[in-house]
This record gives sequence, structure tokens and C-alpha cells, in this order.
Amino acid sequence: MSFDGMFTHAMVDELNQHLRGGRISKIQQPFANELILTVRSNRKNRQLLLSAHPSYARVQITEQPFANPAKPSTFVMSLRKYITSAIVEDFRQLNNDRVVSIDLSAKNELGDIHSYTLVIEIMARHSNIFLINKETGKIIDLIKRVSPENNSFRGLLPGDDYKLPPAQNKINPFSTKNENLTGMSAADIRQKYEGIGLDTSAELAQEIAHGKTLDDFMHRYQAEIHPNAANNDKHKLGFFPIAFTNTTTEVNVYPSLSELLDNYYLDKARLDRIEQQTKSITHRLGIILKKDKSKVKKLNQQLNATDVMNKYNLYGELLTTYMSKIQHGSSSITLTNYYNNEEVTIKLNPEYSPSLNAQSYYKKYRKLQNSIPHIKEQLEITTNEVNYLESVLASLEYVDIEDVDGIVDELIDSGYIKKKRKNARKKRKKKIGEDFKTTTGVEITVGKNNLENDQLTMKLSQKNHYWFHVKDIPGSHVILKTSDPDEQSITEAATIAAYYSKARDSSKVPVDYLQIKHIRKPNGAKPGFVIFEGQKTILVDPDRKLVADLKED
Repeated sequence: MSFDGMFTHAMVDELNQHLRGGRISKIQQPFANELILTVRSNRKNRQLLLSAHPSYARVQITEQPFANPAKPSTFVMSLRKYITSAIVEDFRQLNNDRVVSIDLSAKNELGDIHSYTLVIEIMARHSNIFLINKETGKIIDLIKRVSPENNSFRGLLPGDDYKLPPAQNKINPFSTKNENLTGMSAADIRQKYEGIGLDTSAELAQEIAHGKTLDDFMHRYQAEIHPNAANNDKHKLGFFPIAFTNTTTEVNVYPSLSELLDNYYLDKARLDRIEQQTKSITHRLGIILKKDKSKVKKLNQQLNATDVMNKYNLYGELLTTYMSKIQHGSSSITLTNYYNNEEVTIKLNPEYSPSLNAQSYYKKYRKLQNSIPHIKEQLEITTNEVNYLESVLASLEYVDIEDVDGIVDELIDSGYIKKKRKNARKKRKKKIGEDFKTTTGVEITVGKNNLENDQLTMKLSQKNHYWFHVKDIPGSHVILKTSDPDEQSITEAATIAAYYSKARDSSKVPVDYLQIKHIRKPNGAKPGFVIFEGQKTILVDPDRKLVADLKED
């Protein structure tokens, strides 16, 4: 995906179209590198996302929900002090670079109007967001502070004069006319023109190879992707300047660039935010999981070692039977196995008597025999823990950000992490599961962590309702609330189960289903673990759009 200067140009125009003249009503910083400004414009609240993420830096309108942290950051406190209720006067782009300025006017405590500028620099790991006093040109605050020792070019601390990033001295393609690009490669284009990324330059080079000019290309750009282009109000994912996301020729069409970005970054940003919140937890679980897998390997080796147990019993039995033939001090003896008449060579301890050698093999036999129940018990316990931890880690790949707290609570209840001190703000009592409804009107509930899975399957659901779970892979428990499901509802419930599982990105996912009365939970089993028999299996493809359509508001 290329969020280059060309795409920024179109996005700035879209933001002006929807947000210019609006008033900032709310300021949040849900994550370390991301800012959400709620702007009231044209009698509608819109969320403006400003991201300085090292991989997903961007500016857009977003429809995704964000939770407000209990404690605001220093940067948010500065923004609230200066630009709460500010009027959005304009969005501007620096030439064709990925630098966007938002001009704001706001009243202070005395009612005097002051001018400020929010600057978003989209520059990979150097991305940043600044609040600047437009009258003095000084930085009031910024989302990433950098000490002078780590940045000699310009000051990146509150109170410093704001200085633009280093100029690249390239040509703004929007300010050129009748440029001759014959023979230029994609690399040459990027070297000469400002704000043209890999995808855009490759597309432009292809146009040039077919005899097109830069003016032709810019006209095509205006017609294909620019929000104000005449006779076109759609934006295409898969066409310049957005890279193809798969190998198919399918083009997905979105009514706005912001909706396109919401779709493109949906899983990428979600997984990154979850990782930010759970990094220490997943690290700890990873260590435990690694130890458990090593233990399972050793226990299996110990269990395999017991295969010689019967041989030791046979040796003791033969030595006892033929004891008169054994000479004291011998290191081995060959005897006839009277069960199959084969010759067996048995090692002996020369220092032991014949009787002690026989007892030594019996002792080895009894030791291995007695160890088997303990090994099997430990193997079952450890294997169950491996499966449980893998299910928890897998759930972090498909749950939404608001479901992470439930997983953390589950790990606290299970004793894997310590309970933190209670915050002053009390947690709301959350509803168990997430609700859906099939196209034929049958209700569905999905567990979003193992505790919810247990509650739904073993306590809250009726025994004649149907239970769905992806086969042999970590995933959510899905309850179809009917005793007589139609084929459409079965397929849709299975699709939801496949989507809320580790197999989300696969195709032809096998999903087991059966009535809940055939499911039971073993005593002492980990949360979410159940056993069942008599299930049917259906193959489905996870479908994000279908799941979204079936989700109840």
C-alpha cells in the first residue's frame, strides 16, 4: 500500500470537503502514536484519525470505534488546552509531499481568537504530529519528542521553532505542464518528482511506455481517484496509487478514500494495537508455552522409554527360571525364550549374584511400570496447557481491541498473570458474547474469550441449541439459538465460527457442529475446553462482509 504524496493530495481534498468549517468537539489519544479528533461538521460527528505510526502513518476519516483511555497523555492535555472547540479552517498539503497542515482558530479563556496549526508528517518511523502556534511559529507540543542529541537538523521539543523536514528538491508534478518523460524508468520518475511512490511510479512508467505523457497521467489520476473528479464518486482499491492486495484482478470499490483505508488497515492496525496492549502478556505466555512444549517432548521420550519394560520383565523371568545355568561373574548369558523358542542374550552385572541380576531386571520393570501413570498424567496436564495457551494467543489474532480486557481477565483468573491494582474508574459489567442474526432471523451468539466460551456453552445456552467450532483449530464457540436450524443458518453460523478462529485467512475451513446436549466439560479442564461426539462437519470460507452484515448493532 502506497500512501504517497499523490494519495495525500486526494486525501487532503476529501478532508476539506467533509471537515472544513467544522468544530473540534473531542480529542483522544487511544494509542501511543494515534490521535482521534471528533469534528462536528454539517450536523454530523466525524472521527479524524491522525497517525504517526512507523508502519501505518496516515490521516483519514475513520468509522472504527476507539476507547478513551482512563488517563490522558501529556500531548492530549496540551491539545485540549489550546484547540478544544477550535474551528477547522483548512487542510493543506506541503507541495506534493506527505506533510499535511490543519489550520485552526480557537478562543482562549479571555475570548481572544488565536491561530494554531496541526502538522502531520508521514515519514515512516520519523512520522510525527505537531501542534504549532501559528503566530509565533513555535512548537507547543508534539506526539513524539526527540532530544537534540538524537536529531541535529531541527528541534523536536516543545518551545522549539517549527522547521520543515529536509527538502528533497524535487518537482511538484501538479505544477508542471507538457513534461517530456520519454524513456524514463519508474526509478527516474521517483528521483525527479516529489511525492510519487513505488506503485505510482510503476503505473506512470507503464503509461509512458505506451506513449502517454505526464499530463495524460495526471488527468487520469484526477478522473480515477481524486475525490472531486467529475462524474466519479468512487475510489478503487487495487488501482493506482493503491497496490493490489492479492493476485486476483478483482477491484473493490469504495465511496471514499477514508473508507478504503479503514478496510485496508482494519486487520493490520487492529493486530498492531492489540500487540501494543498485550506485548508483556504474550511474551510471558510465550515463555511458558516454550517450557511446556519442551516438557511434552521430554515426557513423550520418557513414555517411549517404557517400551523396554516388558523386555526387562522377560529377562528377570528367564534369569529366575534358568538361574542354575548362570555362572557367578559372567557379563552375559544366552538363554532360550520359551514363549517363542528364540535365543535371547541378556547382559549381567558380574558383581551380582544370579538372583540379584534377576531382581535388578524386575526392579527396572516395576520402576517403569509405576512411572507410566505419572508420565501420562503429566503429559495430559501439560498438553492441555499447551492447547489452552495456544488458543489464548490465537484469539488475540481475531478478536477486536475492545475484547482484549476479557482475555486479560481470563488470564488473571487462570493465574497466568497477576491482578493489577484497581483503577479509580470501575469497569462496566460486560455482556457475555457478541450477537448476530442469520438472514432467516435466527439469533447467534459468539464467545470472544475462553471464559465467555464456557459461559455460553455450559451455562447460558439451551441444550437443544446448536454449537459450532472450527475443527481442531483454536477459535470461538458459536451458538445458533434454535433446535431446528435451516441450511442457510447452519452455513452462516459455520462461517462466523470460521471467521472468529485462527483459520480466518484460510479457505474451505472445516467446522464441527452439534447440539449442546452432546457436549461436556471434563472436571478440571481449562476454560474453553470441551469434548463431544456425534458431530457433523461443514466446509465454509470465512467471509468478513457476511459477518459484518449479520452482526447486530
